[in-house]
Amino acid sequence: MKAILDKYITENYAEVRTYTNYFLVRFKSFIDADTVINNSYIHVVNINDPLPTVEKVKSYLFNTIKYQVIWTSSLSNRHDRINSMPFIVDKDTAEDTTDLDAKILADKTYNLQKAVIEIYRQRIKDSIQKTIFEAYIDKGYNTARSMAKYFDITTTSAHYIIKDLKHELNELQYSYED
Repeated sequence: MKAILDKYITENYAEVRTYTNYFLVRFKSFIDADTVINNSYIHVVNINDPLPTVEKVKSYLFNTIKYQVIWTSSLSNRHDRINSMPFIVDKDTAEDTTDLDAKILADKTYNLQKAVIEIYRQRIKDSIQKTIFEAYIDKGYNTARSMAKYFDITTTSAHYIIKDLKHELNELQYSYED
């Protein structure tokens, strides 16, 4: 996958950049295009596809770019929220640390959530739970419809599976919060 993706991006970087800029402008996002492309690259490289083709890689990349721009929960948007908070030193507000505190709080929350996900991943013993977890977190099937389609089950069942997974993650997160 990595070799095909590297070759595709190297040969078609202008197209990838144009596609990214199109979505950034269309959705009025101020995220840096290179940040979106880099985060998309990292996501696509980690996809396990036994028979990757150039068309599949291109599809994965462009869908991930679109996801990175549109969804507020994407890695690019989270990094942008954390890193784009302006910090202007002014004589009157030199003592005011609310911006810095908000940035630190957002960073701590993000890091805690990432840590909880990895701790939960390490604790999974059951192969069915592991498959569900990977589908939800790694593959991005985080809606009842997408999960139902992926596992070929009813939407209601998928909803309860996601609900249980979120509940377990929340309990784990609450146990690690200050």
